[in-house]
Amino acid sequence: MFDGLLDGYTQSILIFAGINVIAAYSFFAPFKTGQVSIGQAGFMAVGAYASATLTRKFGLPFLVALPAGGVLAGIVGVVIGFPALRIKGIYLLLLTLGFSEIVEVIVLSWDYIGGAQGFRQIPFNPHTLDYVLVLIIAIVVFFGRLERSSLGRAMDSIHQDEIAAEVMGIDVVRIKLVAFGLGAMIAGIAGALYAHQATYIDSTTFNVMTSVEILTFVVVGGGSTYWGPLAGAAGLSLLPELLRSLRDWLELVPVAWTNFFPVNRIYDFLYGFLDFENAKRLIVYGIILIAMMIVRPDGLLTRDSMPRWRAVRRKLAHA
Repeated sequence: MFDGLLDGYTQSILIFAGINVIAAYSFFAPFKTGQVSIGQAGFMAVGAYASATLTRKFGLPFLVALPAGGVLAGIVGVVIGFPALRIKGIYLLLLTLGFSEIVEVIVLSWDYIGGAQGFRQIPFNPHTLDYVLVLIIAIVVFFGRLERSSLGRAMDSIHQDEIAAEVMGIDVVRIKLVAFGLGAMIAGIAGALYAHQATYIDSTTFNVMTSVEILTFVVVGGGSTYWGPLAGAAGLSLLPELLRSLRDWLELVPVAWTNFFPVNRIYDFLYGFLDFENAKRLIVYGIILIAMMIVRPDGLLTRDSMPRWRAVRRKLAHA
């Protein structure tokens, strides 16, 4: 659909930003029932390696491998979800962290899927951007309808008070398992999309820092509304490109304007910082998280703020 309309670099940026949005919703699904997981990178790895194996080793089309990777990750998520039912808080974080580490070790030592050399020559999917956009729209519509349904209200009640929800007759076990498995399936789909865009994955591709980034997307965007993961993931994914653009703008500043103290020192600092490699990105993410916890601990978008956004949108539509 977008072939010829966008250059390859822009398409790549939008694809990986979209994959981050999908991955953010994989965290949002179990979080809606109060389950905080940092094992989403592990589920992404399951989906990525499963789909890559189906296309690379068995010659199946991407349209078949994509949902298969998601389903397998969802099944694994349900299996992991059973022991997770009895624990919460920091213990659930440790359990999901342990799962991610186990997946990373398996990937590193299993020669059939590349082992330490990584999985190479994964078939490239030229229409990934179309898949990403369709999936984001479908996921947003799904969570929008879920929020207004009885199941969504039950999930919110479990998040607020699990014991009270159980007393009211809500099947807490089933709903938490469904939420955990749904999150794992969405993560598996995100991993499959990533694998067929990058065409190479290894044991370090989906590590614990990937899970932390996914957590950051939802915390910054807001975990109380289904629009939060979209805002957080899209904003933080496109932030590096914005900062790189600022760096390009700095190069347009005449040298004569910066050739004296202290402007030259400030210019050199900004020029180096806006290079924004991985280490600097994590520093900026940390600063953003600290600022968000102080200024807006509930995230950029909250359930209370959404009516105001709708009112603004209606005014703009009638302007």
